[in-house]
Amino acid sequence: MSLVIQIPCNIFHYFPETAENIKRLCNSIQVPYSIPENQTCCGLPYFEKGEIKPAKTIAEYNLTVYGENEILSTSLKCENTFTLSYPKILNNTVSHIQCMKLANQAKGLDFLLDKIQLSKSNTISGSYFFIADCSAQKDFQLHWLFKFASAKFHFPLLENTCCGAGFCLPTLNAEESLKMTNNLIQQALASGADTIITPNEICLHQLQLQLKNQPTLKAIHLIDLYASAL
Repeated sequence: MSLVIQIPCNIFHYFPETAENIKRLCNSIQVPYSIPENQTCCGLPYFEKGEIKPAKTIAEYNLTVYGENEILSTSLKCENTFTLSYPKILNNTVSHIQCMKLANQAKGLDFLLDKIQLSKSNTISGSYFFIADCSAQKDFQLHWLFKFASAKFHFPLLENTCCGAGFCLPTLNAEESLKMTNNLIQQALASGADTIITPNEICLHQLQLQLKNQPTLKAIHLIDLYASAL
């Protein structure tokens, strides 16, 4: 049995540097791994829209991709899809036993980040605005920041708040989605932060689209922050 890395769709398509940094982080903990060339979407968009048939088809396909291996997903949303949504969608099917094996063997971003030894973490300074992934508790994610003692972190007024990209909101209500995104950007600017940090690649893409006209503020993935401190 070996560790198989799932590269989330948004990272694969929009953030190739982050995809390379995932490999760098995995190499740093010296755990053998592979990345299937035939991997595809976890099915999250279909689950969110309630499109059961394509969601089930994708789930069954991914069982053939990942097999009996342990899977590491660097996306909290993809991890929840593997561990929570798959068992529901494949319950009482011939794939259920294999599905439960996959769900029980799935590992998340915490597996990777908790094992990493950062030799340059004390050299990382600056002012950061941290937007937690709203699919998990904020407190669970805050410990990922503790290694950066020289950096200053700011947070949204609401602990777990949507960036505007969740549950297909940009498609269903583009105006409301934009308001939510810009609200967080304005909070980040007011805090004096120069960089927005998030562990969610969907949020990152949504934020970067709206930051094109904000030269004093950028957004990066938490994985990129870790990679810069190796």
